[in-house]
Amino acid sequence: MKKVLYCVIFLFVHLTYLLSQSSPFPKDKNGKDIEPDWSPTKNSNSKVIDDEKLNSKSLDEKKLPKVTNFWVYGASIGSPASLNFNLGYYFKDIVIRGSGGVWGPDWKGGQFDLGYSFWKTPVLSHSISIVGGYFEVNPFAPEVGRGGQSSYPTGLNIPGYNKRDPSQEDLIIRSYINSIDPNVGTFLEYESRERQKVQLTQRYIGLTYDFLLGNFFLQLGGGVGQGDYRNPQLLLQMGYLFNTRENND
Repeated sequence: MKKVLYCVIFLFVHLTYLLSQSSPFPKDKNGKDIEPDWSPTKNSNSKVIDDEKLNSKSLDEKKLPKVTNFWVYGASIGSPASLNFNLGYYFKDIVIRGSGGVWGPDWKGGQFDLGYSFWKTPVLSHSISIVGGYFEVNPFAPEVGRGGQSSYPTGLNIPGYNKRDPSQEDLIIRSYINSIDPNVGTFLEYESRERQKVQLTQRYIGLTYDFLLGNFFLQLGGGVGQGDYRNPQLLLQMGYLFNTRENND
């Protein structure tokens, strides 16, 4: 009786082991299991693959800031009007921008830029521009040469008194007028005095390097032109420009 019981237990354990090692799926000629489409394992792998594709698609569709075709607008300090309003458009590799301001009948200026952007990322743009502009200012008691000027007009169109820095000929004329009528000489000296406003104008063209990092804008270059300033002239703008580039926020 004990032998029969031992045989039954042995057969049960052996059969349980064989069932645990066997596969419920048929095998191919190489001995690998052929899993049907409804198998849990295959469905689990398909779900992982689908999740990976979904995540990859969501990353591809994530919006990044625009590299081209966007507007910029804001304000800057520097040429041509000391305080400028700026408006520009980045179209592919072309940059079009205008800047300037009017702060009175004798304090105004404007500049137009046509540029080429040679390096761009979603937050950074480097470009070079050909610029042309005009400005008109009336500073009070400016120093000769302080802003590159060779001389200042006095506002008097009278020989001997029409330049802020009189020449030797001008001094001879003034001395002669004083010898004839000191009152007239004193009046003319007063009207041509240094502590007064003068009217300065300049028209120029130039070449600049432009740098746009996020919203920070910097323009630096040089120009030549005609007016009350010597050549070459420094062209500088620095300011804060908003833009229409889309971001991830």
